[in-house]
Amino acid sequence: MEASIYADLTFLINFIMDFIIFWAAAKLAGIVINWRRIFFGSFLGACYAVLYLYYEYVILFSLPGKFVFSVFLVLIVFPPPDWQYFKRIFFYFYVLSFTIAGASLAANYLLQSSIASSSIPYVALLGGAACAVLIVHYAEQYVAGNILPSLLHYEVELYFGQQVCRGKGFLDTGNGLRDPLSKRPVVVAEYETLKKCLPSDFQAAFEQCENEQELLDMLGKSCWAHRLRLIPFTSIGKRNGLLIGVRSDAVRLRSSKHSMVFKNIVVGIYREKLSSGAYQMLIPADVLTKV
Repeated sequence: MEASIYADLTFLINFIMDFIIFWAAAKLAGIVINWRRIFFGSFLGACYAVLYLYYEYVILFSLPGKFVFSVFLVLIVFPPPDWQYFKRIFFYFYVLSFTIAGASLAANYLLQSSIASSSIPYVALLGGAACAVLIVHYAEQYVAGNILPSLLHYEVELYFGQQVCRGKGFLDTGNGLRDPLSKRPVVVAEYETLKKCLPSDFQAAFEQCENEQELLDMLGKSCWAHRLRLIPFTSIGKRNGLLIGVRSDAVRLRSSKHSMVFKNIVVGIYREKLSSGAYQMLIPADVLTKV
């Protein structure tokens, strides 16, 4: 009876710990969590731990055997599309495994003299779970504060003939605007950022016209009529809207590591502020992959 209870306890603790490790690895790697695969992988890991109680000296439970089985589990839970993906998720899996195991042992050691021995495995489990949650929490904070800004923010230059307008751009994965003529993605920029690049009659139309039809009439007669684009959009509270756009000669995006130039990108003109000053343009994610 005691062996059965011990096996049950071993299964439960290892299942929960494996589940936590797989969950945390997926969160840190930024991949979609497949709960069924995590559940199945945790189940296999727990079964492996129980079998170890009875077949400790079988080669499957040797150090090389444990390593091979861990690779098998990662492949089951996170089927890799390529080698780079596998290396990344396997790295997170092992770092988390050692860290959480260390936290569990520390909780066990610190509290073993003050609690009943039967409760120690649960305290160790709680310590490991708390460690995983803290790792994910602070890692996400670090990524949001230090890594994402460098990935999502760009210095942007818009070229119109001899004129250049500069500002800060934000990579917007929700920007699905496309130029109806070229079917290419559209950059959205604040009017004030574009203003100095626009010809005087274009500026006058934006600043003097009181309704959309009058604005379109004036823009159609401006010296930039050949650059004019009308971009349909739908937003909350407004269906079948039209955004005025102009075709640029080039758009240059600069990050800390890269500089990219895209020709003939349409720039939608937004009259209001896009942010409190952090950026003045929205860069569609598609512009980096499909232009």
